[in-house]
Amino acid sequence: MCLASALPSAGFSPRFEMRFLISSSLLVLTLATAPATQAVGTSTPLTSLSSPGHEGTPPDKETLRVLTEAEKNSPFNNSVLRQIAKAYQTEILCMIAKQYWQLAAEAGAKKNIKEERLLTDCSLGYGIKAVNSNPDSALAHAVLAICYAHSAELENPQKKIAYSKLVRAESEKSLQLDPRQDIALHVLGAWNYSMATMNPLLKSIVEMVYGRLPDASLKSSTEYFQRASQVAPTRMMHKAALAKTYAAMGEKEKAIKTLAAAEVLPTLDKEDVKILNAARLAVKNP
Repeated sequence: MCLASALPSAGFSPRFEMRFLISSSLLVLTLATAPATQAVGTSTPLTSLSSPGHEGTPPDKETLRVLTEAEKNSPFNNSVLRQIAKAYQTEILCMIAKQYWQLAAEAGAKKNIKEERLLTDCSLGYGIKAVNSNPDSALAHAVLAICYAHSAELENPQKKIAYSKLVRAESEKSLQLDPRQDIALHVLGAWNYSMATMNPLLKSIVEMVYGRLPDASLKSSTEYFQRASQVAPTRMMHKAALAKTYAAMGEKEKAIKTLAAAEVLPTLDKEDVKILNAARLAVKNP
């Protein structure tokens, strides 16, 4: 079971950052004990869940416990919970998925393979749950694409290919629902980069054993990262990934200029820092 009480880290918009979701989810649990006639307080409107300015809080198990408790209680017959669950159930499920993959990344950094796989599986489970609960949510499909990407890293070559196709399919579905979903655009940029830079010998062996891989190119990668950056110009990760792709294409001047533009933007979490450092390394040593 993927519950925080039983437990021994691509980027989101500010609405998914941790600190405010902790307080908001605690509010959900507090209001669960309020009279059924109580309305949502005007001092804490529903729209405040998407307020910016709460970036960079690291993942922790207490946050995950609060989120899973809020998700578990949302179907109950309390008018306040029903209102909140209706508006934010998808966001809560996606946040839980992100929380699990960040904890999985921490476990992986500590070489705890068993815990990393367990947490990654939990993340994927919540990503699937988010899509099943709201199939028309572009966000849910984008998050599920990321979950599949993380899962693919732990699988054998055959499953890697299968998950890779799902990463692409979920990202494209997200963009069908919302062409301006910058997370999905970024994922497709990263997907094209990964496929286009695969070792040719390894690629030929993989295709010989498991079948032809989908078409991908660095040109397509730059196009997706450019679109993501246009939609969300203040998101550092889009420009950093674009700089890395320019470096891979040998476009050194563009890579340096784009990296400089990325470096003046804020990093929101450890994933952003990882993407920025990878871009710096790629531009320095193309």
